[in-house]
Amino acid sequence: MGINKPDPDSTIKYMGFGIHPGEIKEFWASEDEKKKYLNNVKAAAELSLLDRDTSLLNAVLMSPVDKAVSLLGGLILIIAFFLPAYSIDPDGKAISGSAISFFLNIPIIGGYAAYGGPIMILTAIVFGLILLACPAAGILNILGLLNKAGEDNYLETVKKYSRFNYVPIVLYILLIAILAVGAAHPFGSLGIKNLGDTLHVGAIFSLTGFGFWLNIVGLTIGFAQSRGI
Repeated sequence: MGINKPDPDSTIKYMGFGIHPGEIKEFWASEDEKKKYLNNVKAAAELSLLDRDTSLLNAVLMSPVDKAVSLLGGLILIIAFFLPAYSIDPDGKAISGSAISFFLNIPIIGGYAAYGGPIMILTAIVFGLILLACPAAGILNILGLLNKAGEDNYLETVKKYSRFNYVPIVLYILLIAILAVGAAHPFGSLGIKNLGDTLHVGAIFSLTGFGFWLNIVGLTIGFAQSRGI
């Protein structure tokens, strides 16, 4: 029995090549048209490389606006160090002031904290660390912005200095967590009216001053900028 072999011409027609039978014509109308097209492709490729080198994706320096905002955040953290950060009224005698005043009054504040119990002691320590860490973060942020590293390392240096922002942020979170736990003072309010007999989250509003909250503004700006670099 013979085997029917497929007809090559029929196969080609079936695949669609028979729609326009005959030899395939040259795509380009002329050699000049071909050269012109290839030259256009090469030119477009060169422009693409130039655009990549100068694009924002490859920018190695911060814009003036970004620098100004970051600088503002750092200055706020430094200025807040000199503004009222706390306020207490032991025995009717108001003691309030900046971070500097807080550390000058450490003997008095520490004495009351000792009578207030472990939670009060821990609160005073973390609060003091916040007052130190915030201006330190501000100074480091500014030093990062003013660094003289080359273009390839400028932003990396800015990021390196801005990482210290996490320290005061963590301390603020820790302070809130401590106050959320809270505790009754063994000896009551010890004559401090705005302290109350129990230490709780409300103390963060009754015992703090403008400088304490301004630090949060400065940290927010610094954190937002560092995340956007």
